[in-house]
Amino acid sequence: MMLTINVALLCCNVTSTVRPTMSLVVSMLEGRAAVQELVSDPNASTNEIEAMRKHFESSFGRKTGESQTQTASTEGPWTGSSTSAHDLYPVNPDSTYWDNRNERN
Repeated sequence: MMLTINVALLCCNVTSTVRPTMSLVVSMLEGRAAVQELVSDPNASTNEIEAMRKHFESSFGRKTGESQTQTASTEGPWTGSSTSAHDLYPVNPDSTYWDNRNERN
């Protein structure tokens, strides 16, 4: 369990160049490679956050400290391009699945 958590932490490093490659991750999880020590450079994360903040400000023309009120409508119609489970697994209402399910409740 700890091996998986340590590998996951390596994969979540703020600095992308420090993250292990997928093949190395697989090797570490399979025990064929030693798990690297987690190295976190606090200055790197601060610099990257500052760069993202400046990019956001230049893209949207406002300071990150300024508040902005946003509202979202919950009224339809809802449209989307994703596939639902119903599309992938059509339900047969005559199936015995429903009988077995009702007996459990």
